[in-house]
Amino acid sequence: MGTTASARESDVLFDEILADGLISSRFQPIVHLESGDAVAYEALSRGPVDTPFHNPAALFDRAHELGRVSDLDLACWRSSVRTATEQGFTAPHSLFVNVEPSSLRRADLVDAPHPPAPSVLEVTERALLANPAGLFFAIDRARALGYRIAIDDLGAEPASLALLPLLAPDLIKLDMALIRERPDQDAARVMSAVAAHAERTGAVVLAEGIETEEHRVTALALGATYGQGWLFGRPVAEVSDAAGLAGISFPDQPVAPSAPRGTPYEVVAPLRSPRPSNRALLVQMSIFLESRAQASGDSAVVLSTFQHHTNLTPATRRRYEELGGTAGLVAVYLAGEPVLETGSRIRVGQIAPADPLLDEWDIVVLTADFAAVLAAREVDPHNHAEGSYEFVLTHDRDLATAAALTLINRLPA
Repeated sequence: MGTTASARESDVLFDEILADGLISSRFQPIVHLESGDAVAYEALSRGPVDTPFHNPAALFDRAHELGRVSDLDLACWRSSVRTATEQGFTAPHSLFVNVEPSSLRRADLVDAPHPPAPSVLEVTERALLANPAGLFFAIDRARALGYRIAIDDLGAEPASLALLPLLAPDLIKLDMALIRERPDQDAARVMSAVAAHAERTGAVVLAEGIETEEHRVTALALGATYGQGWLFGRPVAEVSDAAGLAGISFPDQPVAPSAPRGTPYEVVAPLRSPRPSNRALLVQMSIFLESRAQASGDSAVVLSTFQHHTNLTPATRRRYEELGGTAGLVAVYLAGEPVLETGSRIRVGQIAPADPLLDEWDIVVLTADFAAVLAAREVDPHNHAEGSYEFVLTHDRDLATAAALTLINRLPA
C-alpha cells in the first residue's frame, strides 16, 4: 500500500514539474585545451532542489517508465534556451544543448526553442544505432533550425564509427573512457576513425571527462582541440560573461552531406562506367564484401538489396544472421516478407512495387577503415531468370556514403 502511494506521489510530482516548468539549468564550461580559456558552456538540466528528481538520471528514469521522455526532454530544451537567453549567450556556438531525437521528430514541434545565437545540439551515440532513419530525419530538422551537430560519447559503441560519415557531425565528443583508461587497440581504432573524419570534413574534436592535468595532455594527444570536465570547473547556475565567450570555431559551412535521392545505382552509375555482369558474379562479389564486413566486427554497417524476398535464400539468410550477430547495423531491402530467425538483429526495409530499387542488386559496406558499394541494375526485369545486370563497384567513401544514405532513409523509423 505504501509503495503504491509513494509511486502515485512520484507521478504527481513528475506531472507538476512538467506542467509548472520547474526544470532548471546549470552550465558546465568548455575550454580551449591549449589556452585553458572557457569558450562555451553545456546546458545541463536539473529537477527541483530537495526532491528525488533533482538528479537528472532519476528524472529521466521516471520519464522512461511513464513513456514521457519526449515531453521531459522538450521541457529541458526550453529551460536551457530560456535560461541562456536570460544570461546573454549571444556569441555564436557558445551554447551546447542536449536534445533527444524523438523531440525533434514531434509532429507538434511548431514552436521549437530558438537560442539567442547559433548553437550546438548534442546527440548521444546510442541514438545512432537505435533508430538510424529517425535520427537522420531529426538531424536534418535540427540543422534547419540553425544548429551545429555534436555526437556525444563517441567510442562507447564501436559500431557508431562506421556511421560517422553518414551523420557527418560538426563536432565529435570523445567518450571519457578514451581519456581516462590505458590506451588499447579499441582506442586506437576510435582515434584513427575520428582523425580520418576530422581531416576529411574539418569536424571539431572535444574530449569530455577531463579531471586531471594528465587527462588534458592525453586529450591533446588524441587530437582534441577543446575539452570539458571538473579540471576546468563544475556546472554553475550563472555565467557572468556569457556574451563575451569566443564560442567554438567551426568551418564556414556545415560538413553535413546533402541526402541524395534515388537509389544506389542512380547515385554511382553517372559517376562511374557501368559494366555488364551475370548474377553468379554478383553473388561472389557480394560474398567478398560481406566477408570484409565480417572481419571488421561490430564497427561494420551492411546494407543490401535483394529485389524479391525469394532471393534471400536459406544460405544467404544464414550468412546475414551471422553478420547481424557481429556487425553494428545490418539491413536488407526486398519486396515481400522474409523469413528471419526469432530475435534477429537484421533490419528489413520493404521495397514498394513502383520503387526503382526493385530492379537493383546492391550492397554497401562501411567500416571505420573500409568502404565499398556494389550497385547493379537488372537489364531486363521482365526476364529475371536471365540474370543480366549492369554494375558499378567502387571503394570511393563519398560514393559509398551517398549510396548508403539512399537506403538508410528507406528504413522504417
